[in-house]
Amino acid sequence: MKASLSWAALVLLLLAQLSRLGKGTANPGFIARITKKGVEYARQYGVASVKKELSSLAIPDFSGSYDVSWFLSVTYEFRKLQIRDFQLPYSDLRLLPEHGVRATLSDSYLNLQGSWKVSKGFITLTGTFDVKVDDIYFSVTLNLGKNPSGRPTASVSHCSNSVGPVSVVISGYLSWILNLFHHRIENNLKHFLENEMCDMIRKLATSQLQPYLQTLPVTVMVDDVASIDYRLVGAPVVTSQALDTPFKAEFFYQGGLFPSSLHAPPIQLPQAHNRMVYFAVSEYVFNTASWVYHQAGHMNFTLKNEHLENFTKLMDNQQARELRRKYLNPGCRQSANATVTSMASCHLSDFLLGLMHIPLGSDIRLNTDSFQVAIPQLARLYPKMELELDVSPESAPLLSFTTGDVTVQAVMDVQAFVLLPNSRKPVFQLRVSTNISATIIVKSTRISGSVSTGSKLKLELKHSDIGSFNVELMENILNYFALHTIYPSLNAKLEEGFPLPLPRDTYISSLVFQIHQNFFLLGANIS
Repeated sequence: MKASLSWAALVLLLLAQLSRLGKGTANPGFIARITKKGVEYARQYGVASVKKELSSLAIPDFSGSYDVSWFLSVTYEFRKLQIRDFQLPYSDLRLLPEHGVRATLSDSYLNLQGSWKVSKGFITLTGTFDVKVDDIYFSVTLNLGKNPSGRPTASVSHCSNSVGPVSVVISGYLSWILNLFHHRIENNLKHFLENEMCDMIRKLATSQLQPYLQTLPVTVMVDDVASIDYRLVGAPVVTSQALDTPFKAEFFYQGGLFPSSLHAPPIQLPQAHNRMVYFAVSEYVFNTASWVYHQAGHMNFTLKNEHLENFTKLMDNQQARELRRKYLNPGCRQSANATVTSMASCHLSDFLLGLMHIPLGSDIRLNTDSFQVAIPQLARLYPKMELELDVSPESAPLLSFTTGDVTVQAVMDVQAFVLLPNSRKPVFQLRVSTNISATIIVKSTRISGSVSTGSKLKLELKHSDIGSFNVELMENILNYFALHTIYPSLNAKLEEGFPLPLPRDTYISSLVFQIHQNFFLLGANIS
């Protein structure tokens, strides 16, 4: 990676004098913090950038004439000036609270070499010279802002520099003539360097830093449904220890509909400084994603016979033993006065035991006969007919961060249909609620996740066209389907994740991860 671009990648996070939109703005969904370790990283790569620019700095030839005495005037040329050596022993990149970022180089020096030519009439003399420039100093303040679209901009708001003594040593035949006016040569070189250094920094900001900052993703496409709005939403907070930059970080539907009614909670960042950068990601980011996918209908699915067939083929003997241990009630047939609840448990045992004894790979049908014990009227009214279950969230499931924990509360509607020859007949509707445990995963520059059962599905009969029935059997069956079909399918989607807002060719490593109230905190180093 080019040093100048690496420097730019870090300076991106040092949005020092952003357009003042802080007052009255909503809470951000994402905050990027750069610590003093990150500033030190930026300093090192900033020095590397300056060295690279100096090594390729083109110093123009210069010429003139000089009266050596009242009777002798000569013309001179200094050509092919090249920097042979330079040292930048002291550099500093500092956060200025309430102001911005200041970079300073001091006590620097460089050596140049070139050739000279002196002409008088038809006489031409040539030779070489060496120049040493001491006590080079410059200070530059970076002014980074944002344009109306939320993209960052970069410019140099202030630059000052000075050059100390310039010493010229001239060699060659009759070099004593040039030594008579070496002060003029020294002054010309000093004037050039003083003017060129700040121009070089401004050109670096214009030609490299500004275009590179434009690679910061303002809008990131996640899939065919959603994108993320990563616009900057406010001014950074600059302290002597760190700088925090706020991003909107909101999922939105690519079709332009479904504006979210959610609001981002405040984020109180802890005083952590062990990594170069920290990223605080609000639960708001995930909840706007849930809102978009729910409104777009992408959380709805239909449980069909092929799903049952798939999980039957995947079920092995160990799973069968676990089901038998978990659900088989040895006292089912020992009491003539069994309660409705215990009988439902027995019916579940019968159903699952029957499932276990059917050869692997055989078809298990989601049909009315399968529920004959739990819902006898269903089999009587629609004998040997297939069923389908439409599952949809009652509202967008909302994720919640508490210290050390991530949970999702979900409430779903399950509508059962009998498949008639030319239509689907609704027969009953269930309300299903559960708590889901979520895990946040960060790999390289992407955030992904996974979910698992936090509590069993709880069912209640919301509506029935075939009369009332006990839902406990359905509850246990749907729990098994959720564990082996719904959750794996959802995790496959969550694994895709979404990217952090980083510029091109910027990577993070040495990740640390913490869950806080309303947000999670990711610490990292830049690599």
